Amino acid sequence: MIKPQSGNETIYSFFTENDSYFPTEQQVMLNFQVHNLNETIKHLEHIGVPLAKKKENSECGTFSWIEDPEGRLVELWAYEVPV
Repeated sequence: MIKPQSGNETIYSFFTENDSYFPTEQQVMLNFQVHNLNETIKHLEHIGVPLAKKKENSECGTFSWIEDPEGRLVELWAYEVPV
């Protein structure tokens, strides 16, 4: 983890070659943390960016995927603190 300034993090996560989390032909995937995933999805749909994967909830947060212009998957993530 690289922390250039407080509240601004860059995290690198490594996966094994046979991990099925994202397509094997894709060597890397960007993951952007957003404050409100519902609002981000709403905005993306409004400007014509389709979802590549519908929203999923997990113990790590809420996730969705879009594709970049070259077809690579980009993950959107919102961590919501359990109440």
